[in-house]
Amino acid sequence: MSSVPVQFLISVIAEPNCTEARVIIPLTGCLEVSVGVLETIDIYALNLCDSNITGFADIFLVYSSDGMQLSNLTGSSTNASLFYKTLTWTPQANQIGPQQMCLVAYTE
Repeated sequence: MSSVPVQFLISVIAEPNCTEARVIIPLTGCLEVSVGVLETIDIYALNLCDSNITGFADIFLVYSSDGMQLSNLTGSSTNASLFYKTLTWTPQANQIGPQQMCLVAYTE
């Protein structure tokens, strides 16, 4: 018999004014990366809440593995509700195995 550890990361926030959660894409599953190889991933946030509030104040890392960096926030040229940051990371040999990252996107 074998076991698999399960971890949960919970972030408590103030009660939102909107029932539609922001969408962060494409990170919906597990990504496989290689040691010593620069990884570049665009992380998008889409505001579905209020058409009068299209922008995001920021997308930030609440928790991340050593070396993960996010670029400046950039708005989409085709969709006023879509913003993104680019995550860059070069995994090191001492980071082999599961790594954790938690992102939060919030509106102005």
